Amino acid sequence: MRTTTLIASLLLAAAVLAACATTDGEERKTSPRDAAAYNVQLGIAYLKQGNVQAAQEKIERALKQNPSNPDVQTAAALLYDRMGEVDRADRHYSAVVRMKPKDPEALNNHAIFLCRNKRVAAGQRLFAEAAASALNRTPEVAYTNAGLCARNAGQLDEAQRHFESALSVRPAYGDAIAQLAELHLVRGQAKEARVYVMRLLNTAPVTAEALWLGVRVERALGNRSNADVYAKRLKVEHPSAEQTRALIASERSSE
Repeated sequence: MRTTTLIASLLLAAAVLAACATTDGEERKTSPRDAAAYNVQLGIAYLKQGNVQAAQEKIERALKQNPSNPDVQTAAALLYDRMGEVDRADRHYSAVVRMKPKDPEALNNHAIFLCRNKRVAAGQRLFAEAAASALNRTPEVAYTNAGLCARNAGQLDEAQRHFESALSVRPAYGDAIAQLAELHLVRGQAKEARVYVMRLLNTAPVTAEALWLGVRVERALGNRSNADVYAKRLKVEHPSAEQTRALIASERSSE
């Protein structure tokens, strides 16, 4: 799960609690639970604005008011993660998992954090738990995240296995298809990569990532005319995309 999505979900949860507080009387407004929800809401808003000092004040206050709330613990994990305080962030991500041991979002968030901090084996275990959870409606996401974790650690065979597991759950899942195309391309297996590019291009909508992969795969195969077709589409359909900028840079470097 992306951090921005996580922040949005926390803001929504805090807003709901704050709304409840305003309808149930003055005593509810000042309860520790409602005060913590309000402080989390403010703290996350400050994080979004980049005001880490103000966010820290509000979130740490929420921790004192209601430490048993997983949303408060998640906000603290995000805060300390942003501040680069790895051990403190880890404790709070772990606390959320203890509170919600079967929750795929909690497991996924902690796993992403662990992988980003080079604790690959621990992260992979949590991704596996997230994928296997009966509460998880999108296990393909957990498998794909596990694949990215393995790939970033240089474990290419393991990465391929996870991406293929994602497609066994959801054959048209574009993120996993794209990752397999990229993986085969990196390994010098352009023909195998093309198979996945074709699948990706048949999965609507056609993204800038898919077209850029098409360009690179066809170039690797020596099919310049096919590469030019994808390049033209990329420029026309996605003129401001990061991949289009990469394409233009590659064209200039080859002049």
